[in-house]
Amino acid sequence: MRWLGKLCIASIYTALLAPVVLVIGASLTSGDYLQFPPNGLSLRWYEAMLNDREMVGGLKISLLVAVATVALSVPIGALGAIYIDTLPRSRRAVVASLFLTPISVPLVLTGFALLVLFTKLELLNLSGLIIGHTVIAVPYVLRTALASLSLNDPAVPRAAAILGARPWKVLWHVTLPLLRPGLVSGGLFSLLTSFNNVATSVFIAAPGDNPLPVVIFSRMDNLGEPSIAAASATTIILTALTCLLLEKRYALFRSLGG
Repeated sequence: MRWLGKLCIASIYTALLAPVVLVIGASLTSGDYLQFPPNGLSLRWYEAMLNDREMVGGLKISLLVAVATVALSVPIGALGAIYIDTLPRSRRAVVASLFLTPISVPLVLTGFALLVLFTKLELLNLSGLIIGHTVIAVPYVLRTALASLSLNDPAVPRAAAILGARPWKVLWHVTLPLLRPGLVSGGLFSLLTSFNNVATSVFIAAPGDNPLPVVIFSRMDNLGEPSIAAASATTIILTALTCLLLEKRYALFRSLGG
């Protein structure tokens, strides 16, 4: 029966990796149409993507919004986790569930709700896009930060306070270092959630300021254009490189595994 288990695992990984291989392979075609296996190998469609102002502009906006989202969501999520951790156990689960609500709501509904709100507030612009992505990203940081706190000894910050450390020193030198694995993991989730967000961005992005996923989505009616595959492959590669760099620097996935 061991071979059956290995076959099932291989089938699952094949199903997960097949779309990635197909997209990257199709983006390298030297032909004029999207096809796999590629009709010869060429980087011509990556060059076409780099010469496409809308795609390059979308990539810049995606990177800017993603970085701004991380810069906002990580401190907000960290402070929220610290606050929830100080609550009595009877209230902790209720408050945490309330703060994590954006994860359970479909992104399409969140995007529509933000569209209605931001229309009244006149925030259908880049600032509104950053705020909207932050609303979605904060629960990911909060959840991983709470997980880190649950794995640490709560007596450590109290011991630092008993030894004379002021509250801000306890926070900076004790609590935040203990939270680092959760904050790095949450920051990665918020970065990827923002960078690859379509459902929310398509509602609140201003005309001419569309992130790259929205640009790709808007061009899906022309599936024969290989530059779409090149842009999609670029997104996949940037995502994978980010994960690998963070794993090398912070042992990210090992910290996620506890």
